[in-house]
Amino acid sequence: MIKNKNSLLLHGDKKIRKVLLEIADRTLEKIGADKIISENVRIENENLIVKNYSLPLNFEKIIVIGFGKAAVPMAKEMESILGNRITKGMINSPYKAKLNRIKVNLASHPYPDARTLQSSQKIIELLEEADENTLVIVLISGGASSLFEIPQRISIEEEKEIIEKVMTAGADIIELNKLRIALSKVKGGKLLNYIAPAKCLSLIISDVIGPPKFVGSGPTYPQKYDISKILKKYGIEINIRKNDDLPIHECKNIILADNTYALKTAKSIAEDMGIRARVSHNKLSGEPRYAAKNILREMGKGLVIWGGETAVKIQSGGIGGRNQELSLYLAKEMKRHMGFICLGTDGIDGPTDAAGGLVDYTSMERIAEKGIDLDKELMAHNSYAVLKKIDDAVFTGYTNTNLADICIGFHP
Repeated sequence: MIKNKNSLLLHGDKKIRKVLLEIADRTLEKIGADKIISENVRIENENLIVKNYSLPLNFEKIIVIGFGKAAVPMAKEMESILGNRITKGMINSPYKAKLNRIKVNLASHPYPDARTLQSSQKIIELLEEADENTLVIVLISGGASSLFEIPQRISIEEEKEIIEKVMTAGADIIELNKLRIALSKVKGGKLLNYIAPAKCLSLIISDVIGPPKFVGSGPTYPQKYDISKILKKYGIEINIRKNDDLPIHECKNIILADNTYALKTAKSIAEDMGIRARVSHNKLSGEPRYAAKNILREMGKGLVIWGGETAVKIQSGGIGGRNQELSLYLAKEMKRHMGFICLGTDGIDGPTDAAGGLVDYTSMERIAEKGIDLDKELMAHNSYAVLKKIDDAVFTGYTNTNLADICIGFHP
């Protein structure tokens, strides 16, 4: 899964690095969306069983729709389980793929665009075929907020500008998704208006630290918010009605896995390797520089695992990502015989092809040898360039999942 594992072991403290890489690599393998679906969904006696929920498969039609970074592996596994029971299907994904019964539309991430709008309208058109004898299965994973959108009262271009402004200003995912819900015809449960009167079952792989209703901005969770304070906070001037009617159609929403699932998986793998490990109760949040200080205060002997999502406030340009930036702030102040790997479980950290960074107590020596002014580069949010120069960037490519971020520290 980690493509450059060998090169990451050519320098630094190889013992520490080998442990961190092994745990991270095996964790990413075990938390793939296809594995999550296969472990939680099955057919038994003509009933669809999802965890402890049972649904008789006595429908004339089954339509599968989906959106998110894990949409393709989720849909592929659902095809394996349901086979020709699927009448039709369509998903929006940032990655190209070809499935047997479910059509894959390419859409934009991390910001919606004209392609997103076109692909989303195709899904809505497909839902016109759903009636009271139809089961609609909705597959939702992180990234769905950008990959599935039909705006209301503004254009998709205007929405992109708003979301980009708020995101680069360091807004957290809850603020972002409240704003997205207000701007959308399909978020905040409004997708149910198009699914009705069909039976709705939503299967969710969550990348949100907080209520699952915010995953993908909750297309199957009816909710509405007064966003006037958010608009004021980020200097956005736009007229939005405060009282959209909430959908009355219902959907069974089931969370299949979340960030906690990833952290427990990593802990189990470490223990299988004979390493004492614990999961921190403190979530990754806020700016990476502050998160790093909190991590280092908590880090003791052994192996500690954190999960969550930090937020980078960008004042200027720069190429990097929150996990890469976090790893470099950790490198600045960590003690001897210590190392950290910080990753986005989706394999994408910011607008880069890196998943994150692996640093140990020797990383600062190599930064100095390269003549890099780390403080200057961090202020400019150039974490990607720094990590590439010292060969500490981690590359995974598409991981087939999205369970937020994970940071593992090891101090043997």
